[in-house]
Amino acid sequence: MADTGEEGLWPALDSANKSRALVYLEFFRAIERRLGRAAAIEICKEAIRNWGGRLAAGLEAQRPDGFKGLAESFAYAPDGGRMFQPRVDRCDRSALDVQFDRCPLKAAWLEAGVPAAEVALFCEIAAEADYGTLEAAGFAVSIDTWKPGKHGCCHLKIRAR
Repeated sequence: MADTGEEGLWPALDSANKSRALVYLEFFRAIERRLGRAAAIEICKEAIRNWGGRLAAGLEAQRPDGFKGLAESFAYAPDGGRMFQPRVDRCDRSALDVQFDRCPLKAAWLEAGVPAAEVALFCEIAAEADYGTLEAAGFAVSIDTWKPGKHGCCHLKIRAR
């Protein structure tokens, strides 16, 4: 029988996110073959941002300055921080700055043998989900995505809009 407790669900959640990374990769490659790299980047960013926008429900309650609640409901979701290992560098009434030290998407791309420079591109594309989510919830956000040689993964700076 499968472990349905917290310890059994976490690997399933991590695996699901790694699978999402591989779906992104396959869509990108298919679009790139047919329409070229620039179109693949543009289309994937648009689709992922739109999907992210649909995930904003509930985060609007944190506007305009509920950054502590946003840290709990976004940065540490869905598993209390285990999957993305967030490090909150700033959290006050005007901002939330969070560094994610782990990312299952980045891990999946690296495990699949995707070259580091392309992993950096896919991190940039995948960050559109967070742009979509946070902007739809009414926040301004800037994201410094992972680059080869850099520790961790994305660094988000979230502000009131």
